[in-house]
Amino acid sequence: MAVQLSLPSLTPREAVADALHRCILGIDTNNRDVFESACLKGEDMIITLGPATFSGWAAINELFVNVFKLITTHIASNIRVELEDGADTANLTAHVISYHVKPEDAVKVEDTSYTAGTLYDIDLVRDGGDGLWKIKRWDLKIQWTTGDKAVLHG
Repeated sequence: MAVQLSLPSLTPREAVADALHRCILGIDTNNRDVFESACLKGEDMIITLGPATFSGWAAINELFVNVFKLITTHIASNIRVELEDGADTANLTAHVISYHVKPEDAVKVEDTSYTAGTLYDIDLVRDGGDGLWKIKRWDLKIQWTTGDKAVLHG
């Protein structure tokens, strides 16, 4: 599936939200290029997942190794964008339900998934190189889970 990374007709707020859409589209289609187009990919990028903090692209990249081995579906809603006119920084919040299944279990009748309901709080910056908004800080606050946590965490 070829994905156009830059969509020139988006409004500024839609362009900020598009970073989240590129991120989860990249994960759900196992397309690292699309996923990485949404990330700052520097030492100042931070992901907080519960009590754990992952700082810098090397640590974040390692965090997603297991995720990219799975079949996933992320459904985002209640997306709110805080963006001042002309600013190069923004904040986004969203509610996300994420389903994770091992490829060999994708069509089994019994439920073998790991599902999480999560609140996202994301700080973004506009990249001067390609003009795309990128995630700089991503706080994932898991509200609830069901299923086998080992699907995601091994």
